[in-house]
Amino acid sequence: MGGGAYQKILWIPKDEILPKGSDVPSLRDIFTPLQLIELALLRQEILKIKDENIKLSLLLAFMNTLSIVNLTYHISSYNSGDNSIFRYYRYRIAHNPTKASTSETFKRKLKRVISGKKELENSPHFYKMLEDSKIIQGDATDLKGIEAQSIDYIYTDPPYGAKIPYLDLSTMWNAWLDFEVDTKLKQKECIEKGSLNKNINEYYDLMKKSLKEMYRVLKYNRWLSFVFQHQSPQLWQTIIEYAEEIGFEYTGCIRQSNGQASFKKIQNPFTVLSGQLIIHFKKVQSPKTRIKESLGDDFDLICNHIEAVIAKNDGATLEEIYAELTTTGLEMGFLHELSQEYETLIPYINENFDRDEKSQKYHIKEGNKFKSHQIALELRAKYFIVSFLRKAERQNRKVNFDDICLEVIPQLKNGITPQQEDIKNILKGIAIADATGNYVLKTFQQSLPLF
Repeated sequence: MGGGAYQKILWIPKDEILPKGSDVPSLRDIFTPLQLIELALLRQEILKIKDENIKLSLLLAFMNTLSIVNLTYHISSYNSGDNSIFRYYRYRIAHNPTKASTSETFKRKLKRVISGKKELENSPHFYKMLEDSKIIQGDATDLKGIEAQSIDYIYTDPPYGAKIPYLDLSTMWNAWLDFEVDTKLKQKECIEKGSLNKNINEYYDLMKKSLKEMYRVLKYNRWLSFVFQHQSPQLWQTIIEYAEEIGFEYTGCIRQSNGQASFKKIQNPFTVLSGQLIIHFKKVQSPKTRIKESLGDDFDLICNHIEAVIAKNDGATLEEIYAELTTTGLEMGFLHELSQEYETLIPYINENFDRDEKSQKYHIKEGNKFKSHQIALELRAKYFIVSFLRKAERQNRKVNFDDICLEVIPQLKNGITPQQEDIKNILKGIAIADATGNYVLKTFQQSLPLF
C-alpha cells in the first residue's frame, strides 16, 4: 500500500507531537511504514482475544516489542541492543537503526512473559499477596479512597527535578496502548521542565502536597522510606524540613549503591548520582502532631497567636490564651474546629511553652528566639566537605563527587532555607580533582581549623 492507504484499513495510533528535543516532530516518524503496519496488525490480533488475562499478557509482550521495533533502536558497540529513549532521555533516531523482525521480537518477549509466569507458579505467597492487594493509579497529592491512618508502611521513589520527564518519554507506549495523557495529567506530574516547562516552585509544591497526603494515610508509629537521588542540598533540605513541619520525625538515612554507572551518569557526572540515599521518617504521635493533624492549615496561625498573646502580655494564662484564640477563631472562621480541640491543645501548650507555677502564666521558651541565628547552609556545607576530605586524607582513601554528595547532604538538615548553592561550586574553591575524578583539598586548606 502506498501513500498511507494502510491507515484507512488498520488502526494506527494518533500522530502525537513528540517532546521538545526529539530528533523528529511526531510519533509516526520514529517508525518505518512496514513497522507501523506490522505493529498495527499484531495489536489488532491481540485485541481479538476474549480471555482478559491472556490478552493483558500478550499486551505486555507487545509493549516490550515496541521498545525494539522502532527507529531509535540499534545494536551498540558492545553487541547488545539499545533503545535510545531511556538512554538519552529523548526520542533520538539511531544513526544506523537495527530493523528487528516484529514477529521474532514479539515471540521472544512473549517467551519471557511465559517464563515469568511459570516462575511465579511456584510462589503461592506472591498470588496470595496479589489477592490481598489493591493497585491504584492515581494522584499522589490526593490519595482519595485511602482512609486516614490506615497504611502500615510507605516506600516511595519519586521523580527528581528535571532528570527524567516520564510522561513525555512514555508517549510511544501510551499512544499504541490508546492511553489518554492530557495536559491535566501532565500538570500533576512532579517534575521540573518537561513539555509544560514547569519551574522549581511547581515541583516543590507537588512534592509537599504528596508528603502531606502520605502523612495523612500513614498510621502513627509507622514508617515512610523516601528514595533521594539528587545532588541538590536545597532539595534535600526542602524535603526534610517540610516532612518535619507536617509531623514526621527524621530518623536517618542509608546509602545504597547502584553498582553500575548509567549512560546518563557517564554523560553528566556532576548532575546525576550513581548511588542513592533512602531517607527514613517516622510518624510519631505527640501533642504537636495530634493538634496539627486536627487543625490542619489553621495550626500555624494558632501557634502564631499563642506566641503573640504571651509576648504582648509578658506571659498569659490558659484562660487568656483561649480568649485570644476564641476571638481569632470567630474572626477567621475556624472557631468550630478549634472548640472541638481545646483538650488536645492543652498538652501541646504544656510541651512547647514554659509555665510559671506561681503566676500560672505561660512564657515562650528561651531557646526559641535564637532560631534565626543558625549557620547558613552554604557555610555548613563547606565545613562538612572540608571535614570529610580531611578524614579521607587521614585514612588515605579516595573520594569522588558522588561520595562527597552522599556524605554531606544528610548533614545539612535543620538549617535556614539557603540560596541555591551547588556542591560542585564549593569544591572549586577548596579542592582539586585528579584525572580519575577523585578530590583532595587544596594545600592552603590544611591551615583551616576543624572547629
